[in-house]
This record gives sequence, structure tokens and C-alpha cells, in this order.
Amino acid sequence: MKLPITSLCLLLCLHLAHAQEVVLKGIVTQSGSGGPLGGVVVTASGGAGTAITNDLGQYEISLTDGYENVTFSLEGYVSKTVFVGGKTQLDVSLKAKNSNEDVSVGFGSQSKSELTSSVSTITTDDVSPSPLINLEQSNQGKTTGMFVQNSSGKLGQGTKVRIRGGSSLSASNQPLYVVDGVPLTSGNQSNINPTNIAKIEILKDASAAAMYGSRAANGVILITTKSGGNGGISIDADYQYTMGQTPKKLDLYGPDEYNLQTIEYTLRSLSQDQYITRERLEQWQSSGSSTINLPDGSTVTMPAFYSELNNDTDWQDEVFRKANSHRANLSLQGGTEKLGFFSSLSYTTQEGILVGNKYNRFNAATSIDSKISDRISANLNLNYFYSKDFRLQEDQDLGAPLQAIVLPPSDTYDENNNFQLKVRSLEYNPLTEVNFSDNLGYNNSLVGSLGLKFDLSDALTFDVNGGLDYNNFRDELRQGPETRDGALSGRSQLGTSQLTNYIFNGWFTFAPEPAGDSKFSAVLGGSYQESNTTSTFRVSNVNSIDQLERLSPDDPILTTIDIPGQASVFVSSFGRLNYSLKDRYIFQVSGRMDGSSKFGEANRYGFFPAASGGWNVSNEPFLQDAGPLNFLKVKASYGLVGNTPQDDFLYRTNYFRMRYGQQDGIRLANLANTNLKWETTAQLDLGLDFGFLEDRISGSVNYYKKTTTDLLFPVPVSQTSGFASVLKNVGTMENTGYEFNLSTVNVESGTFSWSTDFNISFNENLVTDLNGANLIVGVNAFLEDQPAGVFYMRKYAGVNTATGEALYETEGGGTTTDWESAPRMVVGDPNPDYFGGLTNSLKFGNFDLSFMFQFVGGADLYWETGEFLANNGILNLNQTVDQADRWYAVGDEAPYPALNPFQENTFPSTRWLQDGSYIRLKTLTFTYNIPEAVTSNWGLNYMSIYIGGTNLLTFTEYEGYDPDVSYFDPLDGIVGQNISRGIDNFTAPQPKIFMTGIKIGL
Repeated sequence: MKLPITSLCLLLCLHLAHAQEVVLKGIVTQSGSGGPLGGVVVTASGGAGTAITNDLGQYEISLTDGYENVTFSLEGYVSKTVFVGGKTQLDVSLKAKNSNEDVSVGFGSQSKSELTSSVSTITTDDVSPSPLINLEQSNQGKTTGMFVQNSSGKLGQGTKVRIRGGSSLSASNQPLYVVDGVPLTSGNQSNINPTNIAKIEILKDASAAAMYGSRAANGVILITTKSGGNGGISIDADYQYTMGQTPKKLDLYGPDEYNLQTIEYTLRSLSQDQYITRERLEQWQSSGSSTINLPDGSTVTMPAFYSELNNDTDWQDEVFRKANSHRANLSLQGGTEKLGFFSSLSYTTQEGILVGNKYNRFNAATSIDSKISDRISANLNLNYFYSKDFRLQEDQDLGAPLQAIVLPPSDTYDENNNFQLKVRSLEYNPLTEVNFSDNLGYNNSLVGSLGLKFDLSDALTFDVNGGLDYNNFRDELRQGPETRDGALSGRSQLGTSQLTNYIFNGWFTFAPEPAGDSKFSAVLGGSYQESNTTSTFRVSNVNSIDQLERLSPDDPILTTIDIPGQASVFVSSFGRLNYSLKDRYIFQVSGRMDGSSKFGEANRYGFFPAASGGWNVSNEPFLQDAGPLNFLKVKASYGLVGNTPQDDFLYRTNYFRMRYGQQDGIRLANLANTNLKWETTAQLDLGLDFGFLEDRISGSVNYYKKTTTDLLFPVPVSQTSGFASVLKNVGTMENTGYEFNLSTVNVESGTFSWSTDFNISFNENLVTDLNGANLIVGVNAFLEDQPAGVFYMRKYAGVNTATGEALYETEGGGTTTDWESAPRMVVGDPNPDYFGGLTNSLKFGNFDLSFMFQFVGGADLYWETGEFLANNGILNLNQTVDQADRWYAVGDEAPYPALNPFQENTFPSTRWLQDGSYIRLKTLTFTYNIPEAVTSNWGLNYMSIYIGGTNLLTFTEYEGYDPDVSYFDPLDGIVGQNISRGIDNFTAPQPKIFMTGIKIGL
């Protein structure tokens, strides 16, 4: 009887074992490009099964129970082991090893083993999920050599990007952005939906950037958006909610300390200084009386508003708020061997942390790749963007909300609970501007490209494409009669501008089959680009934009300003030769000839060549048994790139139309300089790339030196000309630096993996020659033998104990109370000494954790906000609490000067110059990927939920709201914006943001 029972048990066990067998399917793709990978070996742990992917990257493997580890391996790619966890569908991507990864270099691509230029790559995985809708902010701290600095925490504001330091004083220092082959002139890169980006390549040295010639002095950023692929149709959707708040609050006077200041202010206004001590002021204030009894028996009555200063209004609470934002994305992709497509829609509504600031945007994108025949293929990329920006006045303007923090802690509302239109001291209330004004900005933009590729033979192809970068802006400002500028009748202004940029490229690529140990390729082509800008502006004392638009041009209450249109043309030819021998010795030469309408006939054309070489040391026979070393390459490059003026036709005399009264006329716009020519930047780059343990440890080290000659600079001229300066080529500037990045796979075992990426960059900037034409603007200066924008001001030396006046350092180490006679000195540098980031990515089963620390070191900041908040009583404004430690009486040793109601005692000096270094927890994301066993029952391919945030922690000694700031005033012009750096003038801080979201795939 035992035998049949035993047999039955064995049969039952075999049946159960068979029932637990599962079939795992999926697709293996290349990380970054998303293309399918064939020939990938798929192996289950314990010898459960083996499979190989087909040409479409598809595989199917039988597993024992579905809870094994599965390893994916392919020569030239980093192997990946994944815990199945009961899934029946598992798609993975493999990262190419250093020796094989393709990198876009402009008009083509190269494998990383053949790359002799300095190029950094950022993929979608590096920037998503993220609560930031600004592309540049998403890349902050992500890669070497690229310094990203925010101009303001208000929504829709600009971002400064510097690749290996700025190369110009009077022209743009922003890099050239190229989206799907279209060079942008409008700043539209910020309008691209970050979730639509497949990868970003940053071309940093002259060898990489020379193919873009005269627009590549500041580096080139190539943005490739997502495209379709082979296989069935897939739908992806995600939703994100964020809540933002101010990162900190300043410690300002409350009612008690402000009342004490008011008593002192009143007594000093009446020349009763001899009775003032800190102790007496505290006694008088604590009494609560509006009448002060002086030691001589006389009395002083406080102003009428003194009794109203106990309302304890915290103006920071009035201007800051919890900011709620929502973002939704929907995308559709798929295709066949002949046709691939990708389409997406995105809508974002975002609140700023300052009251009245809101930003709505809509994105639509589509990409189509078609193989028309065996020899002809086509691609179409379209990115549309619409935004409505509920703006605030510029941070430094009196009507900006943050300016309210200088107001006394009095009530925001009157006795009838109506909004106070005015507040004492400055006779204005910034919140009045917010509540009784409409400041709206509208933007419609389109970036698109259409390309054809002809395979003329197995070795020769011809590409042709056309691109469009279009922008239409409309700016409306209505200020009601309650506002300061609206006076009694209201005021409205309307500005419009339209920018259209066309580009056409055509190029041949010759890449024959390798002949023995030699490999050769060549690119030869040409380009035509035309940009046009038109603008209008009108303003009148009416309380409606509609009424403003109805006014006839001859209406006497209408003021119109004729803004000259801009137009420029670039005509270019370019070429590149690549040669490699035995996959060890690599050489590249390239050049571009640019012609620009921005220059006169004598200097219209510029040639920008470059050469580079590399040695794949790891491919040498003597390193084939190098133990843990699997990749080693040294490389060097040298080349020239250029830059042009911001404005057009400065080589000739220009005029623009103007109106005086009811009469039309013309006005001289500039002084001509027929000798104006290109700024030229020569760049030397030396680099080393390495990989150990099958690239579990990989990285690079680079040294560079950039020398810019023929700097465009506003040289002073006689004011009898009607102008202060004329633009000339007179200077030289250098940037020297080092870059280091290291990527490690710390742990990769079954259900747990942990990887780390670290990068750090050092840059030293120096203006070596200005032909004696130094320039000083505010507290910044362009000086010979100093960094660009260096801080140049008086040195604060403390307080005169006898008089309470501020002291300033003189030459030779003496001091003076006369600010005017104290000499300016070089006292600081707003440019960082170093910057970088540290990212950790951990995966445990279905859980992902990623966090990044970003850091900046050695940058000085001028806290101009603090200057206003330490005003020593002038206008009786509010103060930071440390100003209570000021001088009160003869003999006081205090760090801050006396309150002076008659004269400002806060002239610009090092008193407000601070260290702007910081370390910030930039991003933190925790994700749970719901098991496929669950999502498949719901009809989903995948589903993940996440929480996280950005700007969560900041470690800094800077006293202001946020060290990640830089003064920006669009009215300053390009020169003013380049020189006025490192200034915090009531700049809105970057918000601390908390987020949660969900992503699903069908």
C-alpha cells in the first residue's frame, strides 16, 4: 500500500512543479537610444533556462517558478541581473560599455571609443521624475563643466548656463541649443517638455563644437527628443502634484523692536541724541506710552502711528504662500519596420511661492520616422508650446511682493477690513500692486524639423533637413487706479514681439567599410539660417487693455515706441574627417566657414578649424591582460570657435523712428564700427577616460584652457557724440579648468543594486586685456587681470566708537568715515571656484530610491536685500534683528553704525558681501513599482507611484533666502547682465518642493 501512496505523492509534486513553471517574455533595448538589441543572451539562475533575443530585441524564456534572477549579457554592453519577482513581462535596457556607446556630435554620431572630443551625456533617466519644468534646472549639478544658476525663484524666469566659464563680456554667454537639428535663437529650450527628451549631449571643447562654428564659443547642447520604434502601440501616462514653500524666513523686527527703533528715530530727528542709550530705549518702549519723559524734564510725543504698531503683521507671511501645482502627461508610441511614431500631450498649472505668481503651460509634440524605401527615409519632429504667465514686477522694483518685507509690522487691512492701499514709510504697499494689477505674458512657440536621408550607396548618404524656431510673445500690464503707477485713472501697456528662425542643412556622409586595420569617414555640407524679429509697444493712462488697443495711432493720450526690427543671416559650409587605425589611434579634423550679416564686408566671414586625436590604450596588446582595467583612452584637441554681437548691423549707422509730441522723426541708434569682427575662442583640451571591472567603475578627467581674443567691449567715447560708448574688439579673456567624474556600480546582486555618480568641475576666469578700457557698474567691474564681474567696492572697517559712523578702509590700512573718499578695492569674486553633484541610485526589489546633492564653492554674493534691511533708520524701514546690535552712545563698541534719520548710512561695501557656497539636497525620489502580477490583472504594462522633492535641505553660511541666485534685469542689456552677477536684490528664492506622482503604461 505504501508504494501506490508514494507514487501518488511524487506525481502530485511533479504536477505542482509543472504548474509553477512560468514563461517570461520581454524586449531588450539599448539605454539612451531605445533601439532593440539582438543577440542578447538571457540566462536564468540555477540553470532554469536560456534564451537569445531576436533582431527586434524580443525574448522568451521558461522559468521554474518566476522568482529567479535573470541575467542579460551582450558583448560590448554592461550585463544586468534582474530579480523577476513573479513577473511574466520584463523589459530591460542595457548600457553600452565605454568602448561602444554612441554619442551625437553634430551632423552625425560616433561611438565613444572613437570619440576624441569632450562630450557629456544626460539621459531621460537622469532628470525624471522631477518637479522642475525648466530644462536647465533639471540639469543642475548633473554633469561636469556646466554651471547652472537661477536668476529668480519666480515662475518662468531665466536661467544662466555657463559651459566652462563665460567667453564674452558684451555678447551672449549662453550655450547654443540645438533641438532635433534646429539651432535655437529664441530660448525655446526651456519650453521643451523634459519628459519628451530622450537624451542631451553637451559639446564642451572646440573639437566637438567646431561644426557649429561662430555660435559655439559657449558650448553646444544637443537635445534629442523621443521617437517611435518597432513593435506594438504603447500608451504612457503620468500625473504629478507638487507643493512648494519658501525655504526659510528672515529674522525681522517684531512690534517691540520696531517701536524701540521708532523712539530712537524720533529722538534723533529732534537732535536729542544725548539721552539715547539702549537701556533707556527699552524702558521707554516697555512703558507703552506715546509720551517720552526725558531726563531734563521735557517730553517728546511719538508720531500718531506709533500706537498702531502693535498689530504684529508678518509681511513674509503675507507675500509667501503654499504653492500647489499639477502636471499631467500622456504619450503614445509605436510603429512597424517601415513607420515609427511618438506623440505626447502635457498640461501644467503651477503656482509660485509669491502671491500672484502663476504659470500655465501646454505642450504637444509628435515625431514620425518613416522608411520610404530601401534607400530613402524621412523624419518629422514638432514641438508646440503655449504658456500664460501671471507675472510679478521685477524683483528689484518697488512693486514686487518681496519688497514688502521692508515695511513696518503694521496692519495689512484698515479698520473696515479692506485692503490697505498704502502703508507708512514708503507710502506704498507692494500687495496693492499684486491685487490691483494684471501682469500677463503669453507665449506661443513651435520648434520643428523635417528631414530626408538618401542612401546613395552602401558607403555614401545624403541628409537634408529644414527647421523652424518660431516664437510669438504678448505682454500685457494693466495697473489699476489704486496702484502707485496707475495714479487716478489707471495705466495700461501692451508689447508684442515675433521671432522667426529658419534653417536649412544639407550634408554628405561617406563611411566605407574598414580597409584592414583602417577606418575612415567624412562629412561635408552646408547650412543657411535666417532670423527675423519684429516688436511693437504702446502705453496709455487707461484702465483696460481692450481700451488701449482701440486707441488710434494719432490719439494724443497714446504713446507708442517704435522698436527696430532685427534680422540676420548665416551662411555656412562645414566638413569633418575621421580616421582610426587598429581601433587604437584615432584622428579627427573639422572646420566650418561662417558668413554673417552682423559684420561688414571686410570681416563677414570667419573660419573655425579644430583637430583632435585619441589613443585607445586598452586596445593595445600589452593591456589585454590588464586585470581589472577594461577601458583606457587618452585624448587631446585644439580648435577655434566664435561669437557674434547680440544686435544686428552694428558695423553701420542705424536709425529708428520716434515720435515727439505729434511729430514723427528719426533718431540715431548707434555709432558705426566698420571694423567690427568675430570674437574668437581658442581651446585646448586634454582628457583621460577609464573603466574598471567591466565599467563597474568608470569616469574621466579633463583639463582645458580657453582663450578668447577680440572681445567685443563698449569702449567709452566723447559724450558730444550723443553716446557713452561704441562696441569694439579690444580684449582678451581666459578660462582654465579641470573636470572629474566618476560612476560606480557599488552593489549589483539579485534584488538589490546601488550605483553612484559624482562630478566636480573647477574653473578660473581671468580678463587679461581690455586695452585700458575698464568698466564699473554698481559693485561689479570688468578689470584687467581680474575675473569677469569681480566685486569692486569699499571695504567696511567697523564703527567709529565716538560718533557711531561707519568706517571704510583706505589705502595703507587706515580708515575713514567718508565713503566717497574711500577707494574701491577688489574684494570678491562672484564666479564659483568649483561646483558639482553627487547622485546615488538604489533599487531593492520593487522599490527605487534616488537622491542627489548639488554643491557650489568659492562664489561670493552681495546681499543687497540685507543692505535695505540694515538701513539704519532712513525712512524708518524694518530691519533684520541683528541690527539691534548697533551703536547707540559714545563708547559703544558695536558691529553696526548708528541710526541716522538724516542720511543713509548703508552705502555699498563689504558689509553685505558674503560667502555664497552651499551644499543642497537637490532631489530625492522614492518609487514603488507595483508588481506585474498585479498590474497585468489591471490591464497595465506597468505602474509606479513615487514621492519626493527638490531643494529639500540647504547647508550654507549665506544669510539671505537662497544662495542660488543672480541679479537679472532685462532692461540692463546684455553688457549689464554679464557684469552684474552675484547680486541678491530682493530676489525670490528657489522654493522647497514636495511632490507625489503616478506613472502607468498600457
